[in-house]
Amino acid sequence: MAVNSKYHHSCINCGGLNTDERNERGLPCEVCLLEESPSDIYRALLERKTLKEYRFYHDFWNEYEDFRSFFKKKFGKDLTGYQRLWAKRIVQGKSFTMVAPTGVGKTTFGMMTALWLARKGKKSALVFPTVTLVKQTLERLQEFADEKVKILGFYSSMKKEEKEKFEKSFEEDDYHILVFSTQFVSKNREKLSQKRFDFVFVDDVDAVLKASRNIDTLLMMVGIPEEIIRKAFSTIKQGKIYERPKSLKPGILVVSSATAKPRGIRPLLFRDLLNFTVGRLVSVARNITHVRISTRSKEKLIELLEIFRDGILIFTQTEEEGKELYEYLKRFKFNVGETWSEFEKNFEDFKVGKLNILIGVQAYYGKLTRGVDLPERIKYVIFWGTPSMRFSLEFDRAPRFVLARVLKEMGLIKAQENPDVEELRKIAKEHLTQKEFVEKIKEIFRGVVVKDEDLEMTIPDVYTYIQASGRSSRILNGVLVKGVSVIFEEDEEIFESLKTRLLLIAEEEIIEESETNWKELVHEVEESRKRIEGELTDTSKSLLIIVESPTKAETLSRFLGRASSRKERNIIVHEAVTGEGVILFTATRGHVYDLVTKGGIHGVEEENGKFVPVYNSLKRCRDCGYQFTEDRDECPVCSSKNIDDKTETLRALREISLEADEILVATDPDVEGEKISWDVTQYLLPATRSLRRIEMHEITRYGFKKARESVRFVDFNLVKAQIVRRVQDRWIGFELSGKLQKRFGRSNLSAGRVQSTVLGWIVEREEEYKKSEKDFTLLVLENGVNLEVEGKIADDVVTVVELQEVEEERNPLPPYTTSSALSEISQKLRLGVQEVMDILQDLFEKGFITYHRTDSTRISLEGQNVARTYLRKIGKEDIFMGRSWSTEGAHEAIRPVKPIDARELEEMVEEGLIADLTKKHLRVYELIFNRFLASQSAAVKVKKQIVTVDVDGKRIGIEQIVEILRDGWNLFVPLTVSPRFEHRNYKIKEKKFYKKHTVPLFTQASIVEEMKKRGIGRPSTYAKIVEVLFRRGYVYEDKYKRVRPTRLGVMVYSYLKERYEKYVTEETTRRLEEIMDKVERGEEDYQATLRLLYEEIKSLMEEG
Repeated sequence: MAVNSKYHHSCINCGGLNTDERNERGLPCEVCLLEESPSDIYRALLERKTLKEYRFYHDFWNEYEDFRSFFKKKFGKDLTGYQRLWAKRIVQGKSFTMVAPTGVGKTTFGMMTALWLARKGKKSALVFPTVTLVKQTLERLQEFADEKVKILGFYSSMKKEEKEKFEKSFEEDDYHILVFSTQFVSKNREKLSQKRFDFVFVDDVDAVLKASRNIDTLLMMVGIPEEIIRKAFSTIKQGKIYERPKSLKPGILVVSSATAKPRGIRPLLFRDLLNFTVGRLVSVARNITHVRISTRSKEKLIELLEIFRDGILIFTQTEEEGKELYEYLKRFKFNVGETWSEFEKNFEDFKVGKLNILIGVQAYYGKLTRGVDLPERIKYVIFWGTPSMRFSLEFDRAPRFVLARVLKEMGLIKAQENPDVEELRKIAKEHLTQKEFVEKIKEIFRGVVVKDEDLEMTIPDVYTYIQASGRSSRILNGVLVKGVSVIFEEDEEIFESLKTRLLLIAEEEIIEESETNWKELVHEVEESRKRIEGELTDTSKSLLIIVESPTKAETLSRFLGRASSRKERNIIVHEAVTGEGVILFTATRGHVYDLVTKGGIHGVEEENGKFVPVYNSLKRCRDCGYQFTEDRDECPVCSSKNIDDKTETLRALREISLEADEILVATDPDVEGEKISWDVTQYLLPATRSLRRIEMHEITRYGFKKARESVRFVDFNLVKAQIVRRVQDRWIGFELSGKLQKRFGRSNLSAGRVQSTVLGWIVEREEEYKKSEKDFTLLVLENGVNLEVEGKIADDVVTVVELQEVEEERNPLPPYTTSSALSEISQKLRLGVQEVMDILQDLFEKGFITYHRTDSTRISLEGQNVARTYLRKIGKEDIFMGRSWSTEGAHEAIRPVKPIDARELEEMVEEGLIADLTKKHLRVYELIFNRFLASQSAAVKVKKQIVTVDVDGKRIGIEQIVEILRDGWNLFVPLTVSPRFEHRNYKIKEKKFYKKHTVPLFTQASIVEEMKKRGIGRPSTYAKIVEVLFRRGYVYEDKYKRVRPTRLGVMVYSYLKERYEKYVTEETTRRLEEIMDKVERGEEDYQATLRLLYEEIKSLMEEG
């Protein structure tokens, strides 16, 4: 149900203004088509003679259905999910990498595409790595082809007369389909470069990429001139991106995914000239049960091997260990082979079933770790010890990350400093002995083994573990087969370190043997492989996920195994392969539409008694950063023509949406995210109908899976709430801002209900502050207690007149909400609230914390389990006290998404396992983590003193903790323990006289607290309001980080209060916030609310 808005550039036919209601129904604008429900939009536009861009969509679906029926008729089966995606790209004329597992019909698709294009008189070239494949393809093509299709092939073993016939037809271009090997490309570069193909299919891109000149040949084969290739390569060598001329319309190049990472920069020509990168199939689709056995018992190993029986890989830490284990298993008559001396022979025997077990050495680039892809045979992977990396701790050989971490912890180098390794060694030698250095490493690094006698440190090698264990579970013929990984590891610290890293990187958990039913596991493994033996029903599909942040899109695609990326107009699309098919991720990069500034009532028209917001695409100047909505070629501020126009983003999204079977909009779970979701949805609906909405409360694989269990359509109450907030901001903001600008003669001034209300607090607090100065004395007592007393104290002793000791239990504070996080983190780390908000946004988008714009303290059962798991890990499960804190709120409180503390994150940053986390990110994360863990820990039992003292005739009450009787949440948020008082006099050791204001000035932190307390603003706006006041020059921070009004700020507030007080009073602002909350809940009609707002400011508008 649309919300009665108009959107520029949204008509699917003319690209003009259309309503969201017509877009939702798939109709062009009324200028193009007056009919409300035509049976055939294309024919109606044709008859009206207004057909424009709709022809493209009509032709696209017709061409796609033609391809699909052709494929089905020729091949006897419908397209698979992968092939549907590829077919839609072919119809759109796009080049791409075929990223897919084995057995889904890549070669068949290439052949069928060539045959389909041949019907249209178009030419194709199919390139294969071997002569055998060339012959097989020629045979299959002849089997499927019509008589009119001319197929030409070449292979070295052809007879002389066949070669002569080939040469003649090749020279005369007398063919529709040309089939040849990679070797033919290398030998005939010049001839092929002069040919022009509509479609080039490369079955093994690795073979082609071995000779970089082949890349140029392929590009010229699809019609890209050599001169443009030279220009593009020159630009790439300078580290820049080459923009392909818009007039150039090349053919289609499709390549299979690579198995190795393409080397050099020449493959980037594909990116700049054909808009795709050569992807690798790095699917992280896995279904593995990880089990730890806490002793290296050979008897237990024998027992397991007898249960597993076949399809087993064993990885040892050294070749010596491997040889010993090999001989041991041979004595028990196991059918076992080794891989350090006879890899090829033994692997072939294992492949055909002559061997049941293969033993190899743990190594990231080892053949057994990376070089085998045999999921039908490999079912079980056993690690005889945790895969590890060993580093020398001798000063002259220690790795850089170890030296840097130690010196930073000791304060010998600053966090932001980045000296080279030789400088680090020099500093370490100047301040530490070798023994002290080793002791520091033991103290700082957790989850490592340090051998003093060998001066060696061992760290778990999580990537080798992931690679090796992954041999047991892959997508095979569309089925994700089950695998089991078993780790024999006795060292608790090494095991916990591996467990933490595996959880962070792969989001997979390791269970203990006691939690395992081996019989059931073996049954699951065998059953999953039986599914690939029979006739399979294809269930694969393509899915497009649209988020608003490129970081979020990148994080999600990385979790799911990003295989390739490509550019569509001005956005990046990432592609990942999962057990269900291909998932595409892309981002809107924030809002795509905003209210227009001209026309109607500041961008809102009134039609038939209803308000109709009018939106246009956002434009942003890349040079000065100014945002605007008018359709113009240059920035209205700096006249730059370097404009980022969201119209291009929307067009790109429409084009990409045609590829996918299903589209899910996963923008942030709040009113702003919902509005972005609707803006995108209404724009895409005329082109594709399979659109839905999901909410992600954490950017993790688990969060993605959970979100997909609750697919819904757009929540229009949230959309309406955002419209009401935006319209009231616009109406009151434009009106008051205009009056300010006119009054003060400055174009950069602004006003708004919340902004001006908060400015008033700051101005008035300044006045109260000035009047509140009093004398105080700080007393330092002989027992170490500091006592602040109002007035000037003359006495030299303090007398305890009453003393009571009581025991009490203290409960923790709840986990952070947005307001408490901004307030406390800003205060503790001395950061501005906007900077804190930016860091929270980063931590959320990178998958470390839950959604950070929340008023709720609720903790889910999953969240409580994060706390329990961490406490168990550190041996403190006895203090776990799961608390939900609240049952209200769609969101949870702000909490970590994994049981990984800040110190562990820092270690992984140093090791290079995590990128783009600064010291500030880690400190903010630490506060969130500790506050959350405290909220899930037991109450602290303390002994408290309640003391009354007499000084200068003044009675002063003191309450203080003097002893911790039982630990609980204080392990994460420490309590202050003070010295005890006794019933006696205490000498005053020191006095300090000073003047102090009893009314404190605001800080950024306390402004946020005040906004929360008084019901002004919302989680998404707290930081923004404070930031605007600074940006407008209304307030500044003094050297004590206190927020004070500038002269301009005082004048602006005084003018507003004098002339327009009723629009910026706290009471009015709070009342409107409550009404808007009701709109969000569906309790207030949003049109009635807009009418209320309009009536309220009509007099302001009429004032002129």
